[in-house]
Amino acid sequence: MSTVLCYISAHGFGHSARTVEVLNALSARRPALRVALRTTSPRWFFEFNMRAPFTYAAARLDVGAIQHDSLSIDIEETLRAQHDLAARADTLIAQETAATLALRPDLILADIPALAFDVARSLNVPAVGMANFSWDWIYADYVREAPTHQTLVDAIRASYGQATLLLRLPLHGDLSAFPRVRDIPFVARTASVPAQETRERLALPDSERLVLLSFGGLGVALRTSPDVPGGISFVTIRVPGSDAAPPWCREIPITALADAGLHYEDVVGAVDVVVTKPGYGIVAECIANRTAIIYTPRGRFAEYPCLTAGIEAHLAHAIISNDDLHAGRWRSPLEQALAQPARRAPVRVDGAAVAADILCDLLP
Repeated sequence: MSTVLCYISAHGFGHSARTVEVLNALSARRPALRVALRTTSPRWFFEFNMRAPFTYAAARLDVGAIQHDSLSIDIEETLRAQHDLAARADTLIAQETAATLALRPDLILADIPALAFDVARSLNVPAVGMANFSWDWIYADYVREAPTHQTLVDAIRASYGQATLLLRLPLHGDLSAFPRVRDIPFVARTASVPAQETRERLALPDSERLVLLSFGGLGVALRTSPDVPGGISFVTIRVPGSDAAPPWCREIPITALADAGLHYEDVVGAVDVVVTKPGYGIVAECIANRTAIIYTPRGRFAEYPCLTAGIEAHLAHAIISNDDLHAGRWRSPLEQALAQPARRAPVRVDGAAVAADILCDLLP
């Protein structure tokens, strides 16, 4: 029986979603696999999406980017929080080593807290990262204008430098901190229920164009009813802790989705357009499900150009400014996105299976 210890950045749901896909694929190959999750991503997310048995403990080994909503990043607060964490790094590593020693992990999988690799070294087990960006690269953009913070970037790079291997995802940035890199295809969730059946199970209109609002756990306050062409309905999935949907948008609680035997990717596959801010998870799932996307800028984040390049290469799409998003000026981008044929992107989306095969070779 093998044990995989997982550390996951709680910056949005994308890191957790792709890690779950890999763990599900890995457990299918190793039915006796034990999975221990240590993250501040919410437990409900894993209970809803994990098919393999797991244990869960709240543990925070990185700060990600501090955001007050999905479309803005507080750079100053992010750097301050990272300094606080860096000052406690040795203590955190020691605490995590003590807390996980009894698990006797055979492998650490990290997406992509840097200190996870220090814990792996302390436990003397291999550590595999999976990412399309790393936090040293994100912070390097911020410290360019504040070079006194360069020590933060250097420390993160040193931690990543201890990795056994990095599984590098498409639409990636600079991952040169990792000494050994292996490219894998998109890790993406694909709908398992036909679009028409998903609409029927959720009592969604089958004669209208459906638009999914997807802004992660932080959400975006959209108060103005959008100006749109006729025959369009809006839907969103409400997760614990998120604000209520605007009155012009049909809200489906995550519990109702579960009761219908569906997952988020089934909704992505059943709608015509997703309105969102670019994040790896939703972009990869739109590519996997051939769903058009309308995206709005998400603040200063170095990953953004990588993701928008992927959107433009692989998806029917349109862009909407933050101002137009909030003002309800949606007609033009919706007409633009709906007028384009769905694309069958010439890319592989079986990265979870590929990653699972690689991890199997590293497990006893």
